[in-house]
Amino acid sequence: MAHGQECSTTKLKELDGMLEKLTDPANVHISTPSQHALKLIEALLEREQQPVVCEVGIGIGATTAAICRLLANRGTYHLFDYSSRLDDLKPDLDGLGFTNVVYHGNSRRKLDSYNWALAQMLLARRAAGGAVPVFDFVFLDGAHAFHHDAPAALLLKDLLKPGGVILFDDYDWSFAISPTMNPAVFPQILEVYTDEQIKTPHVRLICDLFMDHDPDYQKVDIGYRSHEHRRAYRKLGPKEPRPA
Repeated sequence: MAHGQECSTTKLKELDGMLEKLTDPANVHISTPSQHALKLIEALLEREQQPVVCEVGIGIGATTAAICRLLANRGTYHLFDYSSRLDDLKPDLDGLGFTNVVYHGNSRRKLDSYNWALAQMLLARRAAGGAVPVFDFVFLDGAHAFHHDAPAALLLKDLLKPGGVILFDDYDWSFAISPTMNPAVFPQILEVYTDEQIKTPHVRLICDLFMDHDPDYQKVDIGYRSHEHRRAYRKLGPKEPRPA
């Protein structure tokens, strides 16, 4: 058994960094890993033993730790988030024996974000002259704001391999329904967003604009029958038929 597979709740409780937050009752709503992400990676591992996985936005590391255990040091795992968050998480993952993680941090300046790091990665891969697509699976769980996640989605579409899957989190989320960001609780949001922007689910808008009408992408059934909280798409290979 790989060292990563031995990680247990007991070990998490002993950590002094980010992952100890997973046992804090105050974080109960963000301490459960995304089962959709895990199931999609399990399916990926059946056909690819050394996958390249990307997670954008790590929260407090719940899904990140679970993916690390699932990968068990196979392939490469790229993380994009604030440098300060990644700096908190790295010692935990190092201590658990995970050695396949690559960290891409950004500052907390107002207009800086992970999309800049993704842009630099895409530029570098194009300049290298080889294959540009690199990721087999992407979990986009970032700011859920159009000005951050629209460019991120467009960049990730170029960085996703044919046959790869991108999973969007919080497809239904909006500032209006956020318990911490809605105008009644956080009136300052009215200074930076219009009423329409506050009420609109930004991730759904991004999917409507850039994914649903792209013939190179096919929606993946991840089990929803009506209301969707997440949405996944698979990038078709060059020889696969496109919709008429």
